[in-house]
This record gives sequence, structure tokens and C-alpha cells, in this order.
Amino acid sequence: MPVSINRVAAMLLIAFLLLAGVLGYWVAGGAALAARQDNPRRILAEQRILRGRILDRRGTTIVETVGEPGAYERAALYRYAAPFTGYYSINYGTSEVERSFDSTLRGRLGLDAAQVYMNDLLHISPAGRAVQLTIDLGIQRAADTLLDGHTGAIVVTSVPDADILALASRPTFDPNGLDENWDTLRDDSAAPLLNRATLGQYQPGTALQPILMVEALRRGIASLEDTPETPARPFPVDSRALTCRSPNGVITLADAFAQACPAPAADLGVMLGGDALSDIVATWRLTDTTVVGLQSRPVVTTSIVLTGTRALQEFAVGQGQLTFAPLHMAGAATTLAARGLMTPARIVSATETIDGGWRPIERPLATRIAPREVVERVVAAMPHTGDIAWYGGIGLSGAKRLMWFVGFAPIENTRYATVVLIESDADVEAVRSAIEIGQQLLRVLLSIAI
Repeated sequence: MPVSINRVAAMLLIAFLLLAGVLGYWVAGGAALAARQDNPRRILAEQRILRGRILDRRGTTIVETVGEPGAYERAALYRYAAPFTGYYSINYGTSEVERSFDSTLRGRLGLDAAQVYMNDLLHISPAGRAVQLTIDLGIQRAADTLLDGHTGAIVVTSVPDADILALASRPTFDPNGLDENWDTLRDDSAAPLLNRATLGQYQPGTALQPILMVEALRRGIASLEDTPETPARPFPVDSRALTCRSPNGVITLADAFAQACPAPAADLGVMLGGDALSDIVATWRLTDTTVVGLQSRPVVTTSIVLTGTRALQEFAVGQGQLTFAPLHMAGAATTLAARGLMTPARIVSATETIDGGWRPIERPLATRIAPREVVERVVAAMPHTGDIAWYGGIGLSGAKRLMWFVGFAPIENTRYATVVLIESDADVEAVRSAIEIGQQLLRVLLSIAI
């Protein structure tokens, strides 16, 4: 009898230990298990969330949640919205505005920890709140239409407040078919999932010259009336070379600047020196990722060691290791258009509150980074087409040519700035395409009021 009791006790002890181990596993790994993509409770919970709308600056709905409770789905009403709204997927997460303002869109913003806990415990899904963007859907459509058929990006901002009015990237994808097409999109060599406007890293090439010229004039190391010895000479980059857009009649530094000639810029880089060039990048925030509502990444400029004449020259002509995104160039373009007044950019203007009101998004105040009169001289030396001031530059990256357009309009009392980037294997045709797209978009902007 005692032997039987001991055997039963041992079996119960073993069973208890096994049960304790299993419970410990589930408790310790609860967070990871809950986050697993194949967790049915997580999927059901997500499908009960009435996620808030994403609106453009005029209140037009761009993204909304459709369906019935327990089977909600996210729907992008504008299929090219992905570069700025991002995507929302139970399987693949979120990006861009969908990620940056996830708490607002899920209805958690403004709730204290106790409310969040009780809602989770009782499986209560709060109503999501709306997010209003600075994007103007009319301008966005125009940018997307002009960029169609090209590989590249467009960013349009208002001046001087630096609100992002349009942000386009090509190729892109339809957020509505993300889950079904994820593997194809991920493996596509054209990289449609890459937001070229915010995450692409490109050599600015000779498009860096307006910034370089402002700094050279501001620091007193050059004058637009200077006459370089060989202003139109090419600048070799590996087996190719950067050249003037048109070398005819190039005599003064102003002539060379207007035609984006690389040699005088390379000489200015040597005259400025490594410390000054690094300071220019920091001053113009070409490494800054502070854009409300968007994901972007810093460039690696801070790790570049600018020693030796060649390194200084390459940096000054926008080559070598100097890379940044079109979004960064747009910030510089807006500052030029505002005549040296820099305002941090934003793409979200307001969020809906719990009581149905709106809370405006605050941002740092504008700061002056260059004297107005200096920037005015540089703007006057830029090419002008009608009421548009613009600059076209070329960067070289491997076998590709990177065609930049930086422009703003109207020239006086400027309201809009535009940056266009086109990636191409061609030469003159692609340069013309970038300039034509930029000028045409600015003409559209001048014909409408926002």
C-alpha cells in the first residue's frame, strides 16, 4: 500500500512539474507568442480595430478602414499613396505615416496605461483617430503623372513653411495588394518597396552647387565675377566625367555656375577645406531626418575623412561618398527659395483628438542659415524660365546617371519649391526629362491656389 501511494505521489509530482514548465514557457514567451504572425488571436484583434482615416490638407480621404467589425481591412483610395502614407499589414507591419502615427490611428493616443490595459483585457478596440497630412492630392496627382514611366522621385514643398505638398517615388506599389504581392515586390530588382524620395541615397553631383556657391560667397572666398582659368574643363569620375551643361560662353564663375560646370566647384572645395565642407552639410541639414510623419535615414557623410585635394574636389562636385535623399535636397531647395530661412519640414499638419477636435502638429521655429542678400545673388545667377528659377545637375553612380532638378516659383514672393530626381542609363535625354518635369510641375503649381 505505501509503495502504491509513493508511486502515485511521484507521478503527480512529475505531472505538476511538467505543467509548471509548460505554464512557465507560455508566461515567459507570452509577448513573443502574441506577436507571431500566425497567432489567430492577434489577427482577430487587429481585424477589430477601426483604424483612423488619413486625409490630405483639404480633408479628402486618402486611406480608410472598410468592412465589418472583426473583418476590417485597410483601403488606400489613392493607389500611389504608399510613398507617404506607407502601408498597414497584419503580416508585414507598418511604414511611413501608418507607423509614425500608429497610436493615433489605433485610437490609443490620449489613453492612460490603465485604460489601455482594461481595453486589452476586455477585448475592447477604441475607435481610431484621423491624421491630416500637408499633402495636396491635386498636386500629388500631377507629380505622379509626370513621374510615370521614370525611375526616381519628386518632392514638392510650400515656401517658407516647408510643408510637403507632394511626395512621389517610382517604381512604387499599390498598398491594397501588399499581402498578396509581398514576395514579388520584395524580390523585384526594380525595388518598388524602396521609398526613393526618403530612403534613397544618391550622389547630388553638380546639383550641390547652389549650396556651395552660397557658402563660398558668404565666407568671402569667391565672387560671381571671378574668372577661373579653365572654367569649362571636365571633371573625371572613374572612367567617365562630369561636364558643363553647355560650355559655350562660359567665362566667369557666374557663367560656370549657371551651366553647372564642375571644375570651378571642385576648386571651391579645395579653397573651403574639409572642415568647412563638413560644416556646410550640417548647416544645411543634409543629414537631418527630422520630418514629422516620415521615416528617413541619415547619410554617412559624418564618417567621410576629407583629406587630400582629390577628396575635397569630389566632395564639392557632389561625388565620392557624399550621398543623400531627394527629401534632403528638398529641404535645401526650400531654404534657397526662402532666401536662407530654414524651416523643418513636415508632412502631418494635425491629428484628431479623443473629443473629436484637432491638435496641430508643432515644429521648431525657422532659423536663418545664410544672409538674404547672399542667397539673392545666387538665385539671380541661376537659370530663369519665365517666373521659375531652377538648377539642373548631374551625379554619377556606377553605370547610372542621376539627373537632378531643383527649382522654385514664383521668383519673387516664392510659394513653391520642387526637387526632381531621375535615374537613367541615358545622357542628355534624361537631363532634359528632369528639367522638363520640374518646370512643368512648377507651371502647374503657379496655375492653381492652395
